[in-house]
Amino acid sequence: MNDYGCIAILGPTCCWKSEAALRVAELLGGEIVSCDSMQIYRGLPIGTAQPSEADLARIPHHLIAELDIDEPYDANRFVIRAKEVLADIWGRGKVGVMVGGTGLYARSLIYGFQLLPADPVVFRGLEEELSRDGGRELLLARLASSCGGIESIPEDVVRNPRRLLRACEVLSLTGRPPWELRKRLSSPDRRFRQYCLIPDLGMLKERIRFRTRKMLESGWLEEARAADGRGLLSTPTARQALGYSDVISYLRSGAEDLSGLAVSLSNKTIQYARRQITWFKHQHPGSVQIALSEESGAVDVIMSRIRSDLGIV
Repeated sequence: MNDYGCIAILGPTCCWKSEAALRVAELLGGEIVSCDSMQIYRGLPIGTAQPSEADLARIPHHLIAELDIDEPYDANRFVIRAKEVLADIWGRGKVGVMVGGTGLYARSLIYGFQLLPADPVVFRGLEEELSRDGGRELLLARLASSCGGIESIPEDVVRNPRRLLRACEVLSLTGRPPWELRKRLSSPDRRFRQYCLIPDLGMLKERIRFRTRKMLESGWLEEARAADGRGLLSTPTARQALGYSDVISYLRSGAEDLSGLAVSLSNKTIQYARRQITWFKHQHPGSVQIALSEESGAVDVIMSRIRSDLGIV
């Protein structure tokens, strides 16, 4: 393996991660590994902000547009694929440059969450159960009986149908809920060097609003219409891609207020970014945190800090 292992550039949406990753990969002769739960899907390049054709030609990328939208993807599957990709990159003497904002995926890989089993057949059966009248209550009761009561179920599992399904999947395959099985390390794998970007939220809000307008102008409506035709909103994972359900609802309604849609999408993205900032401030002990307060020269600030940390003049 090379001297640098894997450089992980993490942070909220729209905070210069991708450009910094490109520059680091060029500096170190590396290849980029996406740590994004939605960029893995084909047919959603605009709404998930996938790298441009120029960027893909500039540096080899992995875990971008690899799956059809009807295929499931989660932290478990990400860790398996990322380990395979990094082993290949390291085996060729290259540096891995992991970039993204899906915090749970990054933490699962870097801090060694225990991998839990998955079975697509079991998962689809549970989806069918959930879709029936009273299905959610039945699945929650099943979990509660396995762990001592409803109060023992994590709040995010109770609120999030996707996580409820995943918990029931693990329960079906192991006889125990995932939070009783999963173990994590408090310190990161030494092969990873983490840089968490923490931008000023006020500045980030304006960047998000600007990018949202550009995405809509660049064909997001048409992309969402095509994805709707392929059944996006009925898929196990891709349906959670931020903004698509709103765009599809807009298209189905025949509304014409595009500015109102842009505001709604921007606000939801800002809420998501706020949660991401909180995550990366607290969930990655041992990382180098890079505060960004000004838009001008932000990538240079990131690169200067990374160069300094790596001892590169």
